[in-house]
Amino acid sequence: MEEWLKQVKDNWNETADSDWYQSLRTDEKIEALVKEPTNAFHPCVDQLINKYMPHLQGKKVLLPSSGDNHAAFAFALLGAEVTSADISERQLELAQEIADKLNLSICFVCDDTAHLSKIEENCFDLVYTSNGTHTWIADIATMYENIGRVLKPSGLSVMFDIHPFNRPFTGEPWKGPKIRKPYKEIMPHCHWRVQDLINAMTGAKLCIKEMAELQAVNASFWFSYEELIKQDNEELAKINQWEHNPMAALPAWISIVAQKQVCR
Repeated sequence: MEEWLKQVKDNWNETADSDWYQSLRTDEKIEALVKEPTNAFHPCVDQLINKYMPHLQGKKVLLPSSGDNHAAFAFALLGAEVTSADISERQLELAQEIADKLNLSICFVCDDTAHLSKIEENCFDLVYTSNGTHTWIADIATMYENIGRVLKPSGLSVMFDIHPFNRPFTGEPWKGPKIRKPYKEIMPHCHWRVQDLINAMTGAKLCIKEMAELQAVNASFWFSYEELIKQDNEELAKINQWEHNPMAALPAWISIVAQKQVCR
């Protein structure tokens, strides 16, 4: 497990300076985020957060595997007290620079999402995990046990990630589905199934409140950054219509809201 964590850390420390991540930190992108913080979330996820926690002012929010930290900036801009945790020191260093420029008081912690060993228990109103988190977690049961540990009684867990139904396919846009592996095969790349997500949450005594299966809202779902910048904008306008892109018939994303049960 230690070797796996080292590989994950090394990968993300290197990826933090990739062209894709640099494109997410441009002045233009950050200015747009400041203007409308909710753009950091899929529109349906923003609705779910607002439904279950309509008043973020003063709420304590934790973002494990915070990545590009757009969600961390957004929550802070919306008035929450934010802790951003990531296994990559470089990601956190770059995020701290942006937070300082925006005068945002965010606590940055280098920590492993599966264990959250540096995070105090019974402390947070909301734990939010975003796109890509689960792919790097070798034991999601342990991850959700620790999410439950750090949540306050009745605190909320909101996850947003690629829908597991996409995992068996190569995901090539404009082409018919091409299977690369069976749905039940979750390893070695931690492609968890819906049942794995639900069982991990309920096993951690998190009560499922709502699940949403969501379509892609832009072309970045379908391409790497290097591929995306080469695409024709007119063609991309139809990429989320299944009649033109067969893979769009599947849900692109999944979001699950769960709540920590109160022991009586």
